[in-house]
Amino acid sequence: MRALVVYDTKFGNTEKVARAIAAALGPEVRAARAETISPEEIEGLDLLVVGSPTQAWSASRPTKVFLSGLPRGALSGVRAAAFDTGFTSRFSGSAAKKIERALRQRGCTIVAPATRFFVKGTEGPLLEGELDRAAAWANQILEGAERRSGR
Repeated sequence: MRALVVYDTKFGNTEKVARAIAAALGPEVRAARAETISPEEIEGLDLLVVGSPTQAWSASRPTKVFLSGLPRGALSGVRAAAFDTGFTSRFSGSAAKKIERALRQRGCTIVAPATRFFVKGTEGPLLEGELDRAAAWANQILEGAERRSGR
């Protein structure tokens, strides 16, 4: 399975989660910052996971630029999932839900629910246990991807 975890990070928390997800998905899965991904790296993917810190109730600018650069329907047949990092407050909005919507518009099949990983304070750190939860969520993604592929 060819998979990629794309993320943006401001204080390093989202990067830590992205790397934990990539490691749990498999040794050949790469985690890369959104602004470094070329269109060629997206071609032929089986699985795409996109994450962002929640900023102003939405995804970060680099994440939005990455997603808006993908034409509608460009990821037809690609299985995908979205995550964000943010506070435990219900008033902070959800970058993950907006990322998930954008992935659907580009043709992806969502294989795991949009998920938030929690940070303490504006700059973090991640709450205890969040990297373990990220690895467990990656396993949920793999299970969903296998169901969607008919394996």
